Parts: sequence; structure tokens; C-alpha cells
Amino acid sequence: MSCPCASAARLLLSTAHRGFSCPRIQLYSLSRHGFRETHLPPRVHVRSFSETAVCFGSKDGTTKDSGSDGGKKSLSEGKRPSGSGGSGKGGSQLRCPKCGDPCTHVETFVSSTRFVKCEKCHHFFVVLSETDSKKGLNKEPESAAEAVKLAFAQKPPPPPKKIYAYLDKYVVGQSYAKKVLAVAVYNHYKRIYNNIPAGSRQQVEVEKQPSLTPRELLQIAGISPHGNALGASMQQQTSQQVPQERRGGEVLDSPHTDIKLEKSNIILLGPTGSGKTLLAQTLARCLDVPFAICDCTTLTQAGYVGEDIESVIAKLLQDANYSVEKAQQGIVFLDEVDKIGSVPGIHQLRDVGGEGVQQGLLKLLEGTIVNVPEKNSRKLRGETVQVDTTNILFVASGAFNGLDRIISRRKNEKYLGFGTPSNLGKGRRAAAAADLANTSGETDTVAEIEEKDRLLKHVEARDLIEFGMIPEFVGRLPVVVPLHSLDEDTLVRILTEPRNAVVPQYQALFSMDKCELNVAQDALRTIARMALERKTGARGLRSIMEKLLLEPMFEVPHSDIIAVELDKNVVLGKSEPRYIRAPAKEAEEEYDSGIEEDNWPRQADAANN
Repeated sequence: MSCPCASAARLLLSTAHRGFSCPRIQLYSLSRHGFRETHLPPRVHVRSFSETAVCFGSKDGTTKDSGSDGGKKSLSEGKRPSGSGGSGKGGSQLRCPKCGDPCTHVETFVSSTRFVKCEKCHHFFVVLSETDSKKGLNKEPESAAEAVKLAFAQKPPPPPKKIYAYLDKYVVGQSYAKKVLAVAVYNHYKRIYNNIPAGSRQQVEVEKQPSLTPRELLQIAGISPHGNALGASMQQQTSQQVPQERRGGEVLDSPHTDIKLEKSNIILLGPTGSGKTLLAQTLARCLDVPFAICDCTTLTQAGYVGEDIESVIAKLLQDANYSVEKAQQGIVFLDEVDKIGSVPGIHQLRDVGGEGVQQGLLKLLEGTIVNVPEKNSRKLRGETVQVDTTNILFVASGAFNGLDRIISRRKNEKYLGFGTPSNLGKGRRAAAAADLANTSGETDTVAEIEEKDRLLKHVEARDLIEFGMIPEFVGRLPVVVPLHSLDEDTLVRILTEPRNAVVPQYQALFSMDKCELNVAQDALRTIARMALERKTGARGLRSIMEKLLLEPMFEVPHSDIIAVELDKNVVLGKSEPRYIRAPAKEAEEEYDSGIEEDNWPRQADAANN
């Protein structure tokens, strides 16, 4: 029987006889260890064709050996590590795997895979290009889609109730929004499992194939009997092995088609300080998929100063450690999406930061292939990677100030009569102005908040369109979730109940100085009532606490104060905080010993624990 290796070598030597001046040629290939004599023309003197291991030379200067253990031993003497100098390009140089002599003439054309001869010892070896070395030899053990499937088999995705319970530890209230997000994340896991691995099984089978055979190696080098050009890439060979998707008549003849799950993007509406961004930050910590929080206020159209729309996917790619497969399964949170609402009256100009951004986000939300700059590269150089956004879930959020006025006008239009002029214009600026005009100090704050919450529950797509969002953008966000405002009881719970509550944070700060902070219940309720009047939501709590505790935080360090107590009168400004001091004898001993500064790091660690 004729061996394909022998026929390939015979063809190689017959074509190389005219161009090579060396009297003897030694070839290596992948197979089990053994010798085989080849019958060649008498005019060429050839050493026996040893089926040991192939020595691969790469651009980074290291030699790669992909043979068996016996082949590795036979070539261990010929390998030498590459030096750190020589070529001047990053300190790496291609060296002969047998004699170690640098091959300077090869570095200029290693963009394609081919056989190279050493000038000193006349040894033949294969130089793999960067593309072939990545795709042919340095493959990852499994793709990202297969990793997701394996992770699902080992540990199923968390149910919505478990995600809801986790969000409940950090966010007070907003039960409807937490339910929507928990169900959306769970369905996102199921959609990834249903859509992604179906197309990746064939890819994984190709990746799990054994190492290259001698015939395939010769085909890479361009010396195939079929007449491939020198330096043919292995990418063509790999693409031929992967079965193509069914198209055309095959789809018509197929008895059934697989169901592909589509995504349902979400938009969160609610006043400032109601917990929209906190929900996203908390959700990002408990997910096994990449999660990126992006700010829409800095986005502009392509070609203008500001961040391009592709930067949204670039942040997701960065969170996925620049793995495209993992990034295509992630979740993107678009914060402050109401700031890109169009402003009427400037149609003669280009609204590059408003309506233009919405138009650029249209295909991104629906699903398209985006060119994202690679790691450590600028967009102008053209070094980009393609990311498919079909399976990426988008969650948008915005305050939408004045949206309740638009809803109120829509619901009360039938009482105004025909032809009645309306003093409310269109756009987000007109809505914000109407909301500011409607808000006055005479109205009751609680009644005003209840009225806003009641109106936001009836929000529809046409209200968002009148606010300044284009209809195509609103249609791609089918799930609209209104968040309710925070009342006095909820603000009191926010001060003490969550894992990262405001009062425990200040208690930890005081405990680092061996001091306790005690806040009475009536003081907490007074603080919540003051924050309610400021109309900044939960963010108003911290500003009030900072103002109250400024004087105690100035007095407590390096003093004999062991406790600080706050009551209702202190919050209202009618009295000073009450300080409890240590006995005089203990205070003098501890203060004179000078161990306060030495023990401070230990006290800080104890406070954190």
C-alpha cells in the first residue's frame, strides 16, 4: 500500500529539486514513531522519512512541538529558546529548532504558513502564521457557548424567586420592577441555552478533532496534490469542515423548524432616587453573564465629539474579558435614556445628542453585527471585531421628568372640548417645564407623589413619543415598567434595613474610632420627612445625614467620647448631639499611652467585620 505521506514527500522533493541546493532533506510529520523508506528518483539523495514530530516555528520566536512523546524526546536536543534580542521588533526572533541559528530573512513574510529552510544546517521546518497558530494549534478547550451549556448542566440558572430575594436584600420596595427584572434575567438564561448551543455543537466537534495529520500539514504549506497556492491558510480548510446552515429549498423541505426565542427589552420609568440604577448595580453582582452599565448622556452620533454608540458594546466586551462569544450573551443597562429625547424646534439642525442617538440605537436594540474596536486599539486604525447583538438583552431606564403631566393631559383631553388650545408644548424640555410649573410649595407633598404614581401606572407608548422618543425606539422596548416614588415609611426602611444602608455605614465609620452611633426612631422618621420634602428620593437621605453628623465626626476622633446619640430635636436643629464620654481615669491612661494610632488599622478591620 502507498502511504499518503510518502506520495506527498515524493511530490515535495520532485518540485524542490530544482530550487533547493541541499543534498539531503529531513522531514518530520505527525504520526506514531516509525521509519518508512520512500522510493524516489535516483538523482536526489534523501534520508529516510522519519515519522516523528513536526517542529513549528512561530513569529514570537518559540518553537512548538505537537508530536508524540517519543518525537519530543528525539528533538529535544535541537530546540533552543529564542533570545531576547536580534530582530529589534519586540525582542523576539525566529530560530531554527535544530541548530538554534536565527532566521532573519523569514520574519518579513511569516504572514502565511509555509516550509522554511535554515541557511546554516539546511534543516526544514514549518512556520505557522499568527492566524493558523491561533486557529489550528492554540485552540481553547471549549467555546464560550459550550461553556455556558456545561455550566447549565452543572448548575441550573437561578429561579426568579431567588433573584427577587437577592434584590430584596439591597433594594427596598419596587416589588413590581424586581419581579420584571428577575423574570427577564431567568428568561435570558433560557434563551441563551436554547439559541446559542444549537449552532455551536458543530463548531465544538470541529475543535475536538485530533491534531494535524502529515497530509493536512503539507496542505497548509501549500504543497497539496490538488495544487493549492503556497501559503494557503488553514481557515479555508476549517470552514469546509463545518456544515452550512440549511437554506433555500432545504428549509422548505424540512418537516419542522426549531423555535428561536426572541428577546424582550425593558424600559424602567420612575422619579429620581427611586432605585433604578441601584437595581442594575445589584443585579450585576449576581449574574453569570457579562453585564455592562452605560450612560446615555455622553453618547453622540458617529463623527461628533463624544462617545460613539459602539462604545456601549465595547464596555460589554470589556466586561466579558474581550471574549466575543461571551459578550454576545450579555446584558446591557442603558442609564439616563430620557436624556437622548429629541427637542422640538431644532429640526433645521442636526440633533446629534438626542434623536440621532436614538436612530443609531435602533438596529443595536433589535439585533445587528457591530464593529467594535479591539483591545488597546483606536477606532481610526480599523482594528475591529464583530459582535452580534441579537441575543444581548437591553434594559433602559430614565427619570422622564414631566411624563405624568403628558399622561394627565391625554386622559383629560375629552373634558377640554374641541379646539381648546393647550399651553403645554411637546418634547422633554416642555414636559420638565410643565412639571416645574405644576409643582409649588403650597401643595401637599404626599398627595402630589400619590398623583404622580397613579398617572405613571397608565403610561403608554404614545406618551413616550410625545416626550421626545421616536416611535421606532419605543417599539423596540416592549416592556414598560413604572417605578413608584418613595414614601416616608419606605425612606425609614432604607435608612436601616438594606445590606448597605445609610445608618450602618456611619455607624461603621464611628466604630473605627471606638465610638457608637445611636439614632432614635423619631429621628429616623424626621429625617425621612425632610428627605421627602426635598424631592430627591433616597439620595436626599445622605445629604441630611452628612449635615447632622458633621460636628460629631469632627469631635469624636482622638477624644474620650464613646457614644453619640441623635434624637428628633437634633434633626430639627433645636439641640446639639448628645455625647457620652468615658470615665476620666480610663481616658487619661488610654490617651497618654499613645496606642490609639497603632490600633487604628485593627479597629477599622474589626468595624468592617
